[in-house]
Amino acid sequence: MRVQLAPANLEILERLNQEYKIPITSLANSCIYEKLGDKIKLLKEFDSSLGGDDTELKIRLYENEREYLIKASKLTGINSLTGVVKYLILNSIYEKRYITPTEIEAFIKFKSEVNSIGRNLHQILKHLNIHKELKSDNLINTIQELNIKIDHTKQEIDNLLKYTNKRFKKQG
Repeated sequence: MRVQLAPANLEILERLNQEYKIPITSLANSCIYEKLGDKIKLLKEFDSSLGGDDTELKIRLYENEREYLIKASKLTGINSLTGVVKYLILNSIYEKRYITPTEIEAFIKFKSEVNSIGRNLHQILKHLNIHKELKSDNLINTIQELNIKIDHTKQEIDNLLKYTNKRFKKQG
C-alpha cells in the first residue's frame, strides 16, 4: 500500500527518523494510534499462542537510560536488561499487567504470614479443647503475639493493595 504525505509532514517524520532512529512507518503509526485513542482497539490482547517465531529488536540507549534500566532490573527482580525492556514494553502496550518476580515473592511471603496466623489460631483452639483449664497469662501472651502478627500482616496487605491499585490506575 502506498500513502502520500504532505511534504511538510514527511519532512517532520524524516527529521524524527534521523534523530531517534525510529522507522518512519512506526512514527506514522504512533501518531495514528495517539490520535485515535480509545475510539478503536488497534492492538489485540496479547496472545502467546499467536506469537510464533522470536523477533530480534535492537535499541539504542544513552548511558543514563541504561543505568535507569539496571536500577529497574534490581527493583523488579528481572536479571537482564532485555527482560526489563520486554517487561516495560508489554506492560505499556497490553491491558493485562505482568507481575515481576519481586511482586510474586511478596505475595508468597504474604501467604506464609496468613498461614502462620491460621496455625497459631488452630493451636490455641486445640489447647483450649484439650485443657479445659488454661492459665490466663499464657493465653493473654499468645493472643498478644497473634495480634502483633495480624497487625503486621494487615499492614503488608494494605501496602500490597495500594501498590497494586496504583499500578493498574496508571494503565487506565
